[in-house]
Amino acid sequence: MTSISQAPLVVAATVQSLAAEAISLQARITELRESLVLLDLQIRSMSDTLHRLRAVGAEHRAADVAVSPIPSSGT
Repeated sequence: MTSISQAPLVVAATVQSLAAEAISLQARITELRESLVLLDLQIRSMSDTLHRLRAVGAEHRAADVAVSPIPSSGT
């Protein structure tokens, strides 16, 4: 059991420990936010690329239809 004279030391040690844990958690939150920002940028980049590829594919399909030879009647 802690004596009355040790109680302030225990409280101070607990506060110091909790403060260190809070600082560590804040740093981790910052890292996670930065990771989310990078992930968001990657997702946007991939989305833009997919939209461009879809547009290019549509242009190629339209061009293929425009230059397709008309099938002969077979006579």
